[in-house]
Amino acid sequence: PPAAPVTRPGDLWLLGPHRLLCGDATSAADVARLLDGTRPHLMITDPPYGVNYDPEWRNEAGVSATMRTGKVANDDRADWREAWTLFPGDVAYVWHAGVHARTVIESLEAAGFAIRSQIVWAKSRFVLGRGDYHWQHEPALYAVRKGATGHWQGARDQATLWPISTGGDEDAATVHGTQKPVECMRRPMLNNSAPGEAVYEPFCGSGSTIIAAETSGRICYAMEIDPRYVDVAVRRWQAFTGRAAVLSGEERVFDDIAAARSTQAAA
Repeated sequence: PPAAPVTRPGDLWLLGPHRLLCGDATSAADVARLLDGTRPHLMITDPPYGVNYDPEWRNEAGVSATMRTGKVANDDRADWREAWTLFPGDVAYVWHAGVHARTVIESLEAAGFAIRSQIVWAKSRFVLGRGDYHWQHEPALYAVRKGATGHWQGARDQATLWPISTGGDEDAATVHGTQKPVECMRRPMLNNSAPGEAVYEPFCGSGSTIIAAETSGRICYAMEIDPRYVDVAVRRWQAFTGRAAVLSGEERVFDDIAAARSTQAAA
């Protein structure tokens, strides 16, 4: 990610129909500003895992040559119940680290959700690690608020194992250490929402959920606390669509804001 980001805390970017706020998903004020009265019934998210993941060690150890060395803010916690409580909808898909599954389950249940399934993303290759076994999967919890429906739209012949390639859209250019393939975020949209509906992403990272919404005709309301990754997500969407993101309240496009703020910083 950029060392000197264009985005500042509080910036709200309009990416076509999508909204991306540089803010805190555990802040009621920030969530209210992002949603602006919209009540998405579906949340798909890839929050910090609570594992202090640092992909840079693989380069230092000489076991991998990757550009994707970006660290994740707040990756020392796995319990995000404040964020789940502020989500106004009924259906959640939460990717997480398997070693913290119990913590994530407890946090969702504390926010009023019932766990329906565990989805397993089967990767096409394993991730080098320091443990005895190398991880080649990541789990997601599929949860629905107690007393609510799942808004299921998908086929009834789907399994909990999702073999999804780690290549292609998991590009090195975003340099986000834990980036998901777009398909990991797109499949829940197809299964639990309809075209034109809103989807909430409280931990946007490099913007895979925004791209998934763009390709599936959904509208993404995304939050990201780190200005650097807001920049990454904005630039990724711009490169994907050929369109320009606009800063809410100023009605100027991202590249113009970048030039103006760069001039201010140099003055």
